[in-house]
Amino acid sequence: MENRVQHGDLILTRVPKEKVPADLSWKKVAKGFIVERGEGAHTHVTVDDCEIAEKDGVLYMRDIPGKQFGVDHEEHHVKTLQPDVWRKGIELEYDAEADEARRTQD
Repeated sequence: MENRVQHGDLILTRVPKEKVPADLSWKKVAKGFIVERGEGAHTHVTVDDCEIAEKDGVLYMRDIPGKQFGVDHEEHHVKTLQPDVWRKGIELEYDAEADEARRTQD
């Protein structure tokens, strides 16, 4: 069972049940919900209906029981996720010359 999935610059991390914030307010989103915008027209989108919640600027996603759950991107294949709660993150790249980290653009 994977606990971390990388899909281009998008990183999804499985959140153990005891670490899921109790006060999340879940809402259902339809297939095609934009999880993350990349450069130009490139986007990571849901390929199935799912539920999302946000807390302190962090996006959480979870399956709807009985339904598959996954994300897609124009340059990557569809990635199906195991039923659970996932936290969205973005890969950072380090620019040694500028001595700074910045978001990777996909």
